[in-house]
Amino acid sequence: MEQREYGFLMFKEKFMVRHRGFKTAESLLTAARDLAPKHIYYSTAYYQQPTASMEEKGWLGADLVFDIDADHLETPCKTDHDTWKCKACNTTGKGTTPKLCPKCKNDRLDSETWLCEKCLSQAKEETFKLLGILYADFGINPDDIGIFFSGHRGYHVHVYSEGFRFLRDEERREIADYVLGQQVDFQLQGLAETKTRGVTVIEGPQLGEPGWRGRIVSGVYDLLHENGKTGLSDSLKAWDNKRVLEGGSFWSSAKGVGLSTWKDLAVKAVENGSARIDSVVTTDIHRLIRLPGTLNGNTGLLAMQVSERGLEDFDPFTDSIAFEGKLRIHVTEAPSLRIKDSVMGPFNNETVEIPEAAALILLCKHRAEPVGQRKS
Repeated sequence: MEQREYGFLMFKEKFMVRHRGFKTAESLLTAARDLAPKHIYYSTAYYQQPTASMEEKGWLGADLVFDIDADHLETPCKTDHDTWKCKACNTTGKGTTPKLCPKCKNDRLDSETWLCEKCLSQAKEETFKLLGILYADFGINPDDIGIFFSGHRGYHVHVYSEGFRFLRDEERREIADYVLGQQVDFQLQGLAETKTRGVTVIEGPQLGEPGWRGRIVSGVYDLLHENGKTGLSDSLKAWDNKRVLEGGSFWSSAKGVGLSTWKDLAVKAVENGSARIDSVVTTDIHRLIRLPGTLNGNTGLLAMQVSERGLEDFDPFTDSIAFEGKLRIHVTEAPSLRIKDSVMGPFNNETVEIPEAAALILLCKHRAEPVGQRKS
C-alpha cells in the first residue's frame, strides 16, 4: 500500500484531495476519519514517490483493471428510471444520457441514474463474460484476480499478475479492444468462401476452438437456436441443427445461405460474446479507482470484494448493506427500491420511515431530505 497514491473526494468542496500516501492501514483510516470524505480512491499504479507530482512519482507499473458499469449498458429499463437534462437549453430526456444534447449540441448534461436490479444483473452477466475471456483467452490464474462490487451500478475486476503490470496504455488498449470484440476480422477468424471443383463452399471456425473463433461459432449457434430472434430466420429455414450437433460443418448446414448472411450473424455473435467494459479505465495507467471496503458516496452501500464462487448469488441489496436501523425522510420522487426482503415505493412527495440503508440511497441520490432523528 505504501506504493499507491490515495485520493479523497469531499462532500461540499467538489474537488479531489489527492497525491496522498500511507504506509499503514491505521494511518489511512485516521485520514478517512479526519476528512470524512464522500469517496475514497487509490491508484491502480505503483509509484516510487506516491505523494510527488505526476512527473516525479516514478511509475513502477499498474494493475490491469476493468470497470463494468450499468451506465455503459443499453438496458431497456433505463427509460423507466434514468433521466438527463441539458444545462444549456433545459432539454430533458429519459434513458441513457447522450454525449451531446440532441437539440443544442451542448455537452453540459446532468444525469440522474437509479439502482435497478435489472441493470445490476446485466452488469454481473458482463462480469462473468469478462472473467471467461481472461481465463480462457489470456490464461490468467483466478488467484491473480480480484472481483469487487463498486457500491453503485457495477463491478471492478483487478488483475494483479506481474505479467501485465508493466504494460503501457497502448498495450492495454489492445487488451480492451480484444475484450470488447473490436474490429474482429472474420476472414482472419477463418470465415471465408472457397471454391472446390467449381462449387462455392463456405468454411469457418468450428465449435470448441479457442478464442474468438470458438466464441463466434457458439454465438451464431445460439442465435440460430433462438431462430426468429435473429431477424434472419427466412434465410435459415433449412438450417440443419442435427447435423451441427453431430459435428458437421457449421457453415454449410443451411443451403442457399451466403457469406454475407453468416457475417451478419457473426457480428451479432461478437456483440453478444464481448464484455462491455469501460475501456478508458483499462487503458489509464495512472487511474484512481474506488478503494474496496469503503462506502460509495452515491449510495451509502459498501464497495466490497466478491469471490468468484459467490458472485452468482451476490445480492448488492442485501450483502453490501452497511447500516441497520430506520430513518425518517421526506422523499420528493423515486422509483421503488428493495433492501433485503423489503420493497418500498415508488415514492411521490411523502414522508416515510424506512430502513436506513434505503433512506441513505435516496439521500445520496438527492431524492429525499432527512426528517427527525435516527432510530436504532
